Amino acid sequence: MNHTLLNNQERARQLRIRIENITILLLAVFSFFLFLLTFFPFSRISQAMQGSFEMGRMVQRAFSIVLFVLSLQLWKRKRNAWTIAMGIFVLNFLRGLIGMGHPLHNGIMVFDLLLFILFFITRKDFCCPAGRGNRRQTLFLALFAIIGVLIHVGITWHYMRLGTADGASVSFADSFTQGISMIFGMGSLPASMADRHGTEFVLFWFSWGCILAAILCAVRPWIQKQAHGSQEIQHARTLLNLYSQNPCSYLALEDDKCLYFGHSVDGVLPYGTVGDTIVVNGDPVCRDEDFPALLTEFREFCQNSAHNIFFLGLTDYYLREYEKQGFGLVKSGEEARFKLADYEISGKKGAKMRMNINHATKAGVTVHEYKVLEKRDPALDREFDRITDEWLDGKKSGMLPFTMGTVGLENPMDKRYFYALNSDGKMVAFIVFVPFLGKNGYMADVTRHGKDAPSGVMETIIYEAFQVFKEEGIGYGSLGVAPLAGLENDSPNPVEKLLCFAYDHLNDCYGFRDLYRAKEKYSPTEWVPSYYIYLPKIPTPDMFYALVTIQNPHQIREAAEDLVKGWAQRLRNKRTSPTHQSKPSRQVSWAASSSTKQPDTRKQTDADKKAD
Repeated sequence: MNHTLLNNQERARQLRIRIENITILLLAVFSFFLFLLTFFPFSRISQAMQGSFEMGRMVQRAFSIVLFVLSLQLWKRKRNAWTIAMGIFVLNFLRGLIGMGHPLHNGIMVFDLLLFILFFITRKDFCCPAGRGNRRQTLFLALFAIIGVLIHVGITWHYMRLGTADGASVSFADSFTQGISMIFGMGSLPASMADRHGTEFVLFWFSWGCILAAILCAVRPWIQKQAHGSQEIQHARTLLNLYSQNPCSYLALEDDKCLYFGHSVDGVLPYGTVGDTIVVNGDPVCRDEDFPALLTEFREFCQNSAHNIFFLGLTDYYLREYEKQGFGLVKSGEEARFKLADYEISGKKGAKMRMNINHATKAGVTVHEYKVLEKRDPALDREFDRITDEWLDGKKSGMLPFTMGTVGLENPMDKRYFYALNSDGKMVAFIVFVPFLGKNGYMADVTRHGKDAPSGVMETIIYEAFQVFKEEGIGYGSLGVAPLAGLENDSPNPVEKLLCFAYDHLNDCYGFRDLYRAKEKYSPTEWVPSYYIYLPKIPTPDMFYALVTIQNPHQIREAAEDLVKGWAQRLRNKRTSPTHQSKPSRQVSWAASSSTKQPDTRKQTDADKKAD
């Protein structure tokens, strides 16, 4: 009996949601139709619509844009969007009562009334809150809109006064009505203002632009972030050591992450927010059998606050469940992974590694592990800080947050630290490893080298660390993900085609090819595919903007600068020497991010072959 009742309630809910979606879609289509009509001002239907709404062409165009944006926010069930829409419906209906009579006018009033009734009945569904911190910005933008309107009224009064005989007085009420009508109604320019269309145009769109910005600010989503202290961090650490299969998962313990803990099941997800998008680094961490419930719970958590979801650095371990729950996906790169029992650098395949290690060994490089939890060494701590400072001095940008960890000597937890000394006993480089697969694997997360580091020192640290792990019975090592490696240009997925374009043409911004080749020289025993997974199923530009911004707020500006410099350098080189290829302007650490197949099957360019 109860089961039948629940099914009926769910069917009723689904029907209600479907009706809401259809209504919102009709509102969006109607607003788009209004906008298109403004480009055909002399058509009969356009003139009838303007007369019905009592709007000039520019006003109709601005109002339709606002209405369309509002319908998009209603689709996300934002509470403030519902409040604004209801206010528009009421005002439009009341204004319509004054001019009843025209059939089209009456039809629009009926449509307006039906929208009001429907949205009022379903008001509880529009429950996504807006941030309280948005109020000040909203009021500020609304004030700017009012100032723009008042300036417009003042200018209108001035030119109306100039148009009267002998500068006769003009009622401020008349000028106010005229100015307001030009911005919100069907007002026309005073004759004395006929040659001032530019002024009127600027003030008009300034006012409406401020109105639109205020609405967008008012509906900007807010999410209830779960507070977490030492106990929550320790619980997350326990879950990671038990269930993490993704090398990126351990970065959940960094301070730049918010943690979502499951309510119905025991699990955790690390996330950050940028605008309307929640970005998650790595897979949810929980028991395999609890994963569907945890993912469903987190999806509802995000949707209830009107946020999009973007997962990055995911493996194919739970891929089928993501697809089952309606997520879109695209391959984003390949992780260089090593089966330590099978890993060796003998033969032709390991020739480059042997050469680099031999060079470092001849230079007197030795590798040691710093066991922080056993005994702290202040002198070693200072050396780690010095190497980090030297490494940062040689970079154009700072460290990438969110997708990379920190050194974390003050709270190392389960991190492993390996460092290299030169022949004089001076530290020249270090690498911090983080665990995955329940400590049956370690990923090289933080890599640092000083300005005096000899060639081959990083290869030596990696090899020696892998040998230590191998002797301890640890199964896997990882160098993290090579972004955009192994993608197919002929993929039917348009997002993957876009990423392929970035790989082929934006190397100057990030160094995708260089990062792949830097990992490839270590001869990984397997390349594990990495994915972007997102909801809605078709990603929006602001989702990719969030992806870039959360890693480096200044990266877009820096990338643009590097891209321009790279293109300019190639152009100069082409003019001087057609065969010369410029090197990318940005140096990238090979550990910049985190079914076995061969890596990057796409055809290499001549420049790639030369670099190899």
